Amino acid sequence: ALLYILDHIFFNFAIAIRTYFQKIGEPQDIAPSMAFGFTVNHIAAVFIPALGGLLWILNYKIPFIFGAGLSIVSLSLIQFMRTPEA
Repeated sequence: ALLYILDHIFFNFAIAIRTYFQKIGEPQDIAPSMAFGFTVNHIAAVFIPALGGLLWILNYKIPFIFGAGLSIVSLSLIQFMRTPEA
């Protein structure tokens, strides 16, 4: 049940990101940018779990440290996200 709830929370984040992108992006840039984003997302959905499995073989702590590092990078980069002027 917890994973089901988390899945819906992350799905809502995806909706928020799409809405934000539509507010700041030029209409002619939205479709190609969204297509590229979906492509990268699908590649990452295959590559990241495989990498996590390989890291787990070396030491079970490494995937968690790697995930925490990715979260820190993500939180750092979000600080540079521009917002539309009101």
